[in-house]
Formats: sequence, structure tokens, C-alpha cells
Amino acid sequence: MEARNTQSIEDYLECILMLGEKNEHVRSIDVSQELGVTKPSVSVAMKKLRERGMITVDLNGHIFLTDEGLAIAEKVYSKHKLLTNLLLHIGVDKETAADEACLIEHAISDSTYERLNELYIQMQKKK
Repeated sequence: MEARNTQSIEDYLECILMLGEKNEHVRSIDVSQELGVTKPSVSVAMKKLRERGMITVDLNGHIFLTDEGLAIAEKVYSKHKLLTNLLLHIGVDKETAADEACLIEHAISDSTYERLNELYIQMQKKK
């Protein structure tokens, strides 16, 4: 049976994905700054992600998502964007929507995500 990813693992993978969209290279210091955690915490997390085959790190310290890591990161990021948009739609302010989407994205099942996504698509068609 596959082990469930922890919120922390998902947050790190999502962060690497988001940083990779903005920057040519992602380093541990970038992850540390983005997540507001210590460098030693990032080091421990990166070791765990490497051991689980979710990232690779080159000799220059650049972090890359493996196919498995990318798939997880994209799924979490997709949930985050959808939830943020839904919360904004119902009148939640931007900062709160982003913060709360980050919490909810780890708790909802894939089937609930799919239903919310279908709802959001229908809402967009009615605009």
C-alpha cells in the first residue's frame, strides 16, 4: 500500500513547483525563504524527498522534481488554485483565500476536488 504524503511533503513539492515557474533554478535557500522555515528544516525535507524519489539535486544544489514529485506538486497546486478561486468568488479576501486554500488543499479527497472543479467550471460558463 502506498504511503500517504504528509502536508509538509506536499507543501515542499508545491513550493518547488511554484518557484520553478518563477525562477530558472530552485535552491534550498529559495524554498526556505518562500516557506519561512529554517535552512536545516529544508535540508531534512530535501533529504526525505530525495530518498522517496520525488526530487533530484544536482552538484550546484539546484532542485528538480522527478515525474512522481511533479505529479504530486501539480495535483496539490491545482487544488490550491481552484480553492482560492472558489473562496474569492464567495467574497473571501485574497490573502485569507490563499491561506485557507493552502490548508484545505491537503484535507479534501480527489473526488471532492473533482466535484468542486465541476462546480467551478459550471460557474464560469454562467458568467
